[in-house]
Amino acid sequence: MQRVMSEATPETAMRESVYQGIRGSLICGRFAPGEKLLLRQLASEFEVSLTPVREALHRLIAEGVLTQEHSRSVRVPILSKARVLELRDIRLSLEGLAAERAAANATAADIKVLERLAGEVEAARHSGDIAKDTQKVAEFQVALYRASEMPVLVRHIEMLWLQTGPYIRLLHPDFIRMVQQVRAGWRYELCDALRKRDGGKARQLIETDISEALTYLANLFDAAALINHV
Repeated sequence: MQRVMSEATPETAMRESVYQGIRGSLICGRFAPGEKLLLRQLASEFEVSLTPVREALHRLIAEGVLTQEHSRSVRVPILSKARVLELRDIRLSLEGLAAERAAANATAADIKVLERLAGEVEAARHSGDIAKDTQKVAEFQVALYRASEMPVLVRHIEMLWLQTGPYIRLLHPDFIRMVQQVRAGWRYELCDALRKRDGGKARQLIETDISEALTYLANLFDAAALINHV
């Protein structure tokens, strides 16, 4: 019997690259809630034909990350306040666990990477580079949670990020300014907690950030409703 080859073909690798690229853009807030994703524009950016882009979008639709309208256009869904609060509570549970386990399992090399990324987040904020800020925040959290050595948990967390990612730019500038005034340097505190194997402190720091950020986003729905009512 001919042995099935497990190695990915160049075409398969290219399709996966497009899929991961769009996922990354969603997580980092490049696409706004309700925004229409344009096939030709994405194909041009990835320098590929329409087919791998269409396949990637269909995968994301099947995963519940994107929505397709009757006109066949693909959009980033608009969440309700209740959904944002639901995602907040789930993220608190999963990401708190991941941070706690990271404190038990992180290596010195892991912590060094996290400290570098914490510095890059701060540098992006001082320069006002929102795109780099959101990218480095995502990289920091990915590195933190991978240090937990719980890959199934990390995959579930990333699926939640795909839903909240399009909203993170709404944290700029007001929420981010508040964080810089009240909790500046908390990522360095988290790195110190990992070094000390203090899982409770690591969990508390990441849960505070998630709770405050997503509660702020949920409250924006009330502000918008008030403005529309006036």
